[in-house]
Amino acid sequence: MEKSTLYGVGIFVLIILGGLFFIKGGQTNGSVVANPIDGQVIQGQLQKIVLSQEGFNYKDAGAKAGKPISISADSSVRGCLRSVAFNINGQKYVKYLKTPEESLELPALSRGSYTFSCSMGMGYGKLIVE
Repeated sequence: MEKSTLYGVGIFVLIILGGLFFIKGGQTNGSVVANPIDGQVIQGQLQKIVLSQEGFNYKDAGAKAGKPISISADSSVRGCLRSVAFNINGQKYVKYLKTPEESLELPALSRGSYTFSCSMGMGYGKLIVE
């Protein structure tokens, strides 16, 4: 086989795998977080956190311990940062937040600092649970 044919097949395989990654990424159960350190509590149970972008990373977010979290992204979040990846106790939460209405649910968390990233690992943020 010629080198150009091998390169062509390699590029084709990468395109297919990349497409599958983005399709599957939007369907997995996932979570992420961001924005005001004084997370807003809705109906006394669910905290709504809005993810924002600052430069190439997410702005730090805050939430209260012991209450589940609903995460969305505002219009400042662009590119791969719309696909958020969060790892909590070995459980990975990933979701592509296409519109501000879409959200990702996280379980109630204990106090601490939780790091998250975009699905490509290029942009990072921190959720501070108090």
